[in-house]
Amino acid sequence: MPVEVIVAGLPRSGTLSMCEALTQLGYHKTMHMAKLIVNPTQMAVWTEIYGKHLEKTWTSHDWRQMFNQQFPEYIAVTDAPFCDFAVEIAQAYPEAKVSFYILSYSLFFFT
Repeated sequence: MPVEVIVAGLPRSGTLSMCEALTQLGYHKTMHMAKLIVNPTQMAVWTEIYGKHLEKTWTSHDWRQMFNQQFPEYIAVTDAPFCDFAVEIAQAYPEAKVSFYILSYSLFFFT
């Protein structure tokens, strides 16, 4: 299933709230770091992706293939590690809506 929504917001900037809002809006399969961190296999996949990204060997085709294998039922992504690769994911899924989610720096210390 193709990615329809990419929330490019850093962790602790309200991405979990955005994930819950997307679920209420009908995007029932939204991925967030809280769902990834409990799965060691997923974390190993992302370690590999970070390495390939640094080597500049990861293509749009690779992104689509990885999403089809690792997250076949998810249609929206939020938080890390997805925000680290928002540009690449958007290039792989040009039809997806992209939301840049920014928390005011002055408010960051109070969250």
